[in-house]
Amino acid sequence: MAAKSTKVLSSVVLKIKTGINAKGENILKTVRYSKVKVTASDEDVLAVGTAIGTLLAYPLQEVVREDQNIIINE
Repeated sequence: MAAKSTKVLSSVVLKIKTGINAKGENILKTVRYSKVKVTASDEDVLAVGTAIGTLLAYPLQEVVREDQNIIINE
């Protein structure tokens, strides 16, 4: 049997730098936005994540797309 994957949920996660700890390492926080259309292109998700990042009080470090899939046997 062959396995088939179907994307069912997408989220965009923004990692923002909120400060520096005593060791000099970045302190990162995450902001998650769910209900991203599963058909949205990576370029569109990046563009929206970057645009949202400009509105935040802290600098944006990374935009991550998280997808959840259902895998079934065919």
